[in-house]
Amino acid sequence: MTQTSRTPDPAEMAAAWKRIAERSQAVMRAFARRGGAGAGGADPDPLNAAGAFMAMTERLMADPAKLADAHMELWRDHARLWQGAVDNMLGKPAAPVAEPERGDRRFRDHAWRDNPAFDYVKQSYLLTAAWLQRTVGGVEGLDPEAARKVAFYTRQFADAMAPTNFAATNPEVLRETLETGGENLVRGLDNLLRDLERGEGELRIAMTDMGAF
Repeated sequence: MTQTSRTPDPAEMAAAWKRIAERSQAVMRAFARRGGAGAGGADPDPLNAAGAFMAMTERLMADPAKLADAHMELWRDHARLWQGAVDNMLGKPAAPVAEPERGDRRFRDHAWRDNPAFDYVKQSYLLTAAWLQRTVGGVEGLDPEAARKVAFYTRQFADAMAPTNFAATNPEVLRETLETGGENLVRGLDNLLRDLERGEGELRIAMTDMGAF
């Protein structure tokens, strides 16, 4: 059964946004109070990730020829991707330049395959994320602990930048936004605010139904 989009009631939406704005201000005040009371105590980088990335950057910059080769590799991959996109638009099917790993459920929606724009966004992200991880992983001379930190945090950054994490580049979110008249975005903000309120300004995601206990 096909779900049709609907027009939300303007008064309801305005009231919802007003509640969100008021709660957001309260969350920011709570966060400011926590920051003022706890300033000077906590180490902002207890695992010294910044030190590991500084060491990696120094090693990377020490070999400019290798860095230039890495950038040329990325440029060539994106040129192939663009040529493939043009061929597809001209009716000449081109093989994908990058595909998700087996078991990667982020791109399971059919639009990532069937819609040329979303397919391009997907492949562009996959190319760049893989290149970034290869580049930092190929830096020589790092001590093993620093190398592990760099690899871990680079993977976290790459995952955070996935187009599935942003409403404007996620076909499932865009589809639901049209179907619900934007109410899904309001629900998402409401859930985020609950997590922030629970942590008094810090993001504390609930993994269980807190009302069950």
